Amino acid sequence: MNNMDDLIKEKVKYDQVDYPNENEMWSKIIRKQQNQNYKTKKHSYKPQVILTAIMFTIVLSATPVFAKYTTEILDWMRNMNRTGIITSLENGFGQEVNKTVENEAGVLNIHNVISDQNGTTINFSLDIDHDYPIDAADFEQASLKINDEKEIKLEANAVYNQETDQLVGILHTDEGIPHNSNVTLQLGGVKETQLKSVELKDVVQSNAFPEKITINQDGISHIEFTSNGYQNGQYTLDYLIDLEESNNIENAYLSYKIQGENIASFGVTHKRPKPNVIKSSDSLEIQKEVVEKLGVFLSYTDTVSYKPDTWSLDFQYNQDLAKKSTFVMDIDETIEIGSQQLQFNELVITPSEVKLYFDEKYIDSNSNIAHFNYRQFKLRIGEQELSGNNFKDYISFETMGLIKDITNKEISLTLNDAKISYEAGKQDKVELRNISEVPKTLNAELNGYPIDITYYTKGNDLIVESESKNEQFGGITQNVIYENGKRIFAETRSNDGVLRTHKQVETFKNIKEKDITLNFFLYTVNEDRAKTIVLQ
Repeated sequence: MNNMDDLIKEKVKYDQVDYPNENEMWSKIIRKQQNQNYKTKKHSYKPQVILTAIMFTIVLSATPVFAKYTTEILDWMRNMNRTGIITSLENGFGQEVNKTVENEAGVLNIHNVISDQNGTTINFSLDIDHDYPIDAADFEQASLKINDEKEIKLEANAVYNQETDQLVGILHTDEGIPHNSNVTLQLGGVKETQLKSVELKDVVQSNAFPEKITINQDGISHIEFTSNGYQNGQYTLDYLIDLEESNNIENAYLSYKIQGENIASFGVTHKRPKPNVIKSSDSLEIQKEVVEKLGVFLSYTDTVSYKPDTWSLDFQYNQDLAKKSTFVMDIDETIEIGSQQLQFNELVITPSEVKLYFDEKYIDSNSNIAHFNYRQFKLRIGEQELSGNNFKDYISFETMGLIKDITNKEISLTLNDAKISYEAGKQDKVELRNISEVPKTLNAELNGYPIDITYYTKGNDLIVESESKNEQFGGITQNVIYENGKRIFAETRSNDGVLRTHKQVETFKNIKEKDITLNFFLYTVNEDRAKTIVLQ
């Protein structure tokens, strides 16, 4: 998704957070689809970051040979909330291609394509001879050339299907293909990967939380755990995965089980503190009493084969049915959130997806709000209500069936569950006295919210832990220390404001003073602030 990087940068630009690794998230989706006992539940709070992962769309072949695969992927897409693509296919908005091209590496088959004003998705399979187990594949090159002129980059992902002994997957772009276009598909540089797992013993079961677990396997050196805790219905775990200089690891992360059943987790991959170190934070919505039963596993994708070959295939896109069920409406509605103004200007409804486009600009404001975003978006069209996800310049909604006759229907947008980042004032500070290796805790207050501050030294570093028992308080995102007029921020932070947890652990490097003033800098608050806008 081209907008994923922009989305994360916009939403957490005051924090040193990288976007979740797309390959990592794809691997997690693969695991969920392969495990028939996968457990999850609907949450009232759905983090925007992870939802971008499941915006990958999948198109199905309707040919008899692929009937069983189609049923499996339909179930998968329902679990991943891709009802819009199901709607398109069930109503005939797809073009059968069924063309094949072969090279020395294997045979590529393009089954079908669906394209509308909200994007294009192609379903393909790939026959490659191999005498080693594989689970998935990624591609270095994936693109479409339209009418020998415009070139479009594609997101390409594939998983191994044992039933057909093939790699089956999708190619996706947010751009549509014009009707009656000559299309050339280029696909090449295939990396075949294995999904591997190592069980980590006594991570959460023991009273003494382990600081490090040695792995020494496939280029992974060890895992270092930096913090864990349970609060507000969520168990969070922060960790570092150290890789050896020589490794074939595409991605690595932790996965979780309870009594052998996979448990869904929301994971964030932070910016790497070192080139060979992966820094991650995971959050699981589970009951507190089952935390000690949680099984923790190191999961990673190991590249087992690379083939540089390229497949090139031509076809004509002549399917134009989707436009018959596409509605485009001009919108002129404005909403202010903190120092930002959103100008909604267009609503596009297609069989596969609904998008509400907006322009964003910053306005003069005396507010101490540093950043403002909503976590929940609901679009009501008549009696039908759709849930959405926020991207850089549009909100995307998954359709639940064909939307017809919208002219006389009321259309409204409701935004709810706001996360607001505030700048602390000059008076918001505490004095850390007699700093030593012995932890000391003091009670403070920030904008009326009670906070416990625990501080101590670890070697030459100062560790500051902050936590609030108030569920509305989203946590201190960042503190700062002034030394000889110089502003010093923490070298590392456990909570970068993405996970919905109230605890923060910061490490300030090489602090020698025994008495220091700690200034609160940024903090977040979870607020309702529901807003409803009537679009029609």
